[in-house]
Amino acid sequence: MNEFTVSVAGMKGENCIQKIESSLLSLNGVERALADLKEETVTILFDEEAVDQSMIMQTIEEAGYQPA
Repeated sequence: MNEFTVSVAGMKGENCIQKIESSLLSLNGVERALADLKEETVTILFDEEAVDQSMIMQTIEEAGYQPA
């Protein structure tokens, strides 16, 4: 398992957190996704053999947010 934290601009409330987390958890290989509204970050625990960071970043963008 691999873990990384990404900054995500545009999160405004609980709905944003749920949207990002559920989008990431729908990816095969993502074990955990925890969004932090105050810090504007998402920490993802994932299996690097099933999913890579570029797929995770793309999923965040497709959910309507800007990962950095």
